[in-house]
Amino acid sequence: MTHYFMKKLMLPFLMLTLAFSSWAQAPSSGYMEYMAGLQNLIQNDLYGKISAVLYDVEEAPAPDAYITFCKEMDQELRGYFEQHSNKLNEEEKKNAFSVGQSMLLQLSDLYMDRNQDLKQKDKVAFVNTYFTELALEKDIQFLNEDLSRAIVMTLHGALGIPFGMPNNDVENLINSQEEPRKELFRAAFINNEMAMLNKSINEIELMTAEYKSDYPNSTHIQDMESNLVSLEKLREGALVQDFSFVDLEGKQVSLADFKDKIIYLDLWASWCGPCINTFKTKTPFFEKKLNDREDIVLMYISIDDKEESWKNYLSKNPMKGVHLYAGNGFDAEIMKYFKVWGIPRYLIIGKDNKLVSPNAPRPGDEAYEALSSLK
Repeated sequence: MTHYFMKKLMLPFLMLTLAFSSWAQAPSSGYMEYMAGLQNLIQNDLYGKISAVLYDVEEAPAPDAYITFCKEMDQELRGYFEQHSNKLNEEEKKNAFSVGQSMLLQLSDLYMDRNQDLKQKDKVAFVNTYFTELALEKDIQFLNEDLSRAIVMTLHGALGIPFGMPNNDVENLINSQEEPRKELFRAAFINNEMAMLNKSINEIELMTAEYKSDYPNSTHIQDMESNLVSLEKLREGALVQDFSFVDLEGKQVSLADFKDKIIYLDLWASWCGPCINTFKTKTPFFEKKLNDREDIVLMYISIDDKEESWKNYLSKNPMKGVHLYAGNGFDAEIMKYFKVWGIPRYLIIGKDNKLVSPNAPRPGDEAYEALSSLK
């Protein structure tokens, strides 16, 4: 159990590392020092306190007692920030402060996971009380993708809906909130949609326009507009950057080599359980259905940190298609380009390397129909 909550608490750090890729400049040495110190504080001090309150006991504490504990955690995080943020520039300070806010949201998620007696209505009430008592909607003035995702994950947790699963319940919950919480939740939801691309860019533009109309003075609009601009390269019909990768023979292969083909691109890694499960249960049938479409290429790009891991998997589990290696995990250039934060991730690139879908369906009937409609 302890290992589980440690992994969840590390999420803000992992996500923030990914967020560096969108910065105009690399984070300073002062920022990296700040993050290392904060990680040390959490691992060597806060983890133990959280475990003692939440896991080293037979039953989860009462909601009000846990919220009191989280207020203490908030004060420790704020104290660290105030003491160690003097070497950071303004952008770094905003990101540093948001890490603490993301952690507080993770703490609320951990409680809802731990307290199995809570019904959905109880979890929703807990989240509302949590935001009120910790004054989160007042504190959160800067919404990056990571903090937006943390808020939306908390709302999914309150409703008992797996994060990323398409639904209307989260939006309904957001719209039922009082202001200014509703303003914050809507902004977080839109930013998260921009990151996950569950909706089309046109739909996201409409959501953004409606938000700006409803909240013309919102402090979140500038970041939202900046995120929207970054989606232009992911619009349907956009020319995809000509990435180059290594094939199994060590040769360089670029996307332009397949400009006369339709590419169904699968981003994966040998350590990714859902990726491997799809290979074993869905991919073989999907490949057979596309046998007569010589103009469609099934392309598998691995982000394994080690090339050996990629080759070893394919040597033991041969698959058809084009197999390429990007490496570098989530820091791979193609991952950052397509704003990929989780795998497996599927894309469809049409002829002349023009983007069809930056978030295509998984191998199956829906993906087959999408590919079959292209010529």
